Amino acid sequence: MEIMGRGLSQIVQETPQYFHLLSKYAGWKLFKRRSPIFGSADIINECNLHCEHCYWWLNRKENEELTLEEWKQVIDEKFKKRHVFAVTVVGGEPMMRPDVVELFAKEFPKRSCIVTNGNYPLKKFKGLYFYWVSIDGDQKIHDTIRGDGTWAKTRKNVIDYVENNGDKAYKDIWISMTINSRNYKTVRKVIEDWREYTNKIGVQFHTPFMKGDPLWLPFGEERDAVVDELIDLQKTQYRDYISNPKNQLELMKKNWGGKGTTPIDCPTWAIVSVDHLGREKRPCCIGSAEKDSMKPRCEECGLGCYSIFVGSGIKGC
Repeated sequence: MEIMGRGLSQIVQETPQYFHLLSKYAGWKLFKRRSPIFGSADIINECNLHCEHCYWWLNRKENEELTLEEWKQVIDEKFKKRHVFAVTVVGGEPMMRPDVVELFAKEFPKRSCIVTNGNYPLKKFKGLYFYWVSIDGDQKIHDTIRGDGTWAKTRKNVIDYVENNGDKAYKDIWISMTINSRNYKTVRKVIEDWREYTNKIGVQFHTPFMKGDPLWLPFGEERDAVVDELIDLQKTQYRDYISNPKNQLELMKKNWGGKGTTPIDCPTWAIVSVDHLGREKRPCCIGSAEKDSMKPRCEECGLGCYSIFVGSGIKGC
């Protein structure tokens, strides 16, 4: 028996974590008590790509990095002390710090995942839950956003991982697609291209940092059609592959998060996010620890990690 990749022994071992998880949920429902449920860590302030849509470059300043020992302190103080259930390891490009990735996999066995552009070989880390591999359209569109040859390199690394790590290795690979004005017509193609080698796909929409961002897909008929297509594909062909719940996808048709750059309904408290120096980011995981840095436009947010809470009835107040 497996539940989301967890066997019975793993579930038994995690019983204390489930207790904390339920306590956090009950605390919010009954008393509106805010306690972070998940974590996000930008483990490196460097990336091998310069993707056109990526928020990370907007606020990048320092080049310093924490040592492995310092990251262990961050894990203990920011995540474990607050009984965070699972952590997403981000960058920059986290595969440029495999030592830190390995540490998170050890400290959060089957409760840590990596967001990667897939242009580095994907290593089999003991205890890793799964990889989120970023794909931004069919080969042509993906390469216009991320750089020539990036789609093919990611493709090779994913296939190599699946073919070299046993029959169930595909379960370690999930596709993450950020839908924008350039790639929104390729959603079905992305699913068809990657279904054979991956376990699931999760989608979100591009979140702008400035009004009039040309990559933002405005609310309206075209965006609604994308959401409706995803819901239909999930219902008819890919029920076990498209990971977004229907209620979360429906939220993406409209403003669900805030006003201007201020979160309102968005439960930013539910994810404690740290940057490459272990500082907490505001207002959310794509924000910054720097007070004067650019902020995402909450009223046009398309992030999957927060909208899934809102779709489940957990909000910012």
